[in-house]
Amino acid sequence: MFNLLPTTKIIGLVAASYGFLLLSFSAFLSPSDAFRGASVVEILLFVLLSVGWRWLWLKLPALNRWIYPDLNGLWVAEIHWVRGSSSGVALATAQITQDFFRFGIDVDAPNSESNTIALVLKKDGETGKPLLHYIYEVREKHTHPGGDNVYRGAASLAFDAHSDRQLSGNYFTSRSTAGRFQFSRVG
Repeated sequence: MFNLLPTTKIIGLVAASYGFLLLSFSAFLSPSDAFRGASVVEILLFVLLSVGWRWLWLKLPALNRWIYPDLNGLWVAEIHWVRGSSSGVALATAQITQDFFRFGIDVDAPNSESNTIALVLKKDGETGKPLLHYIYEVREKHTHPGGDNVYRGAASLAFDAHSDRQLSGNYFTSRSTAGRFQFSRVG
């Protein structure tokens, strides 16, 4: 899915192959008929992957293991932070939005909110464990005049495929803070 598969290229390749096969094995079709058929296939595949992919994941749950798990939804986040000699825990909510073409994480904490700038989905080469590495931008909700209320961070998170409910990993920010995210799926 997403970065794991070049989906738009695969859709085009499947549609072009379909058109080529129509031309090759049918003496009754013109090139324009084959092109129209390939266009219909491409549109149908695009709609299936844009809208119907979650239905497909529900019908074939093995896709969660074979490709990548469906992480859509609301998560409760514990943000364990360290800055110099201070440390603490902040509670937040995280909304993960995922489809075949996009993936984003929006975190809303009492004093800040963040959104995804860039994200790469991977699977561990040895264990096959789903991983995500992302860069995010944080905006503080309460700032003083002249203060810098925007900063960036990066995190590497691993999905616990056994429980299907945990996403956790370490992070660091441009404000010299570091810590650990622990996301738990709601519902």
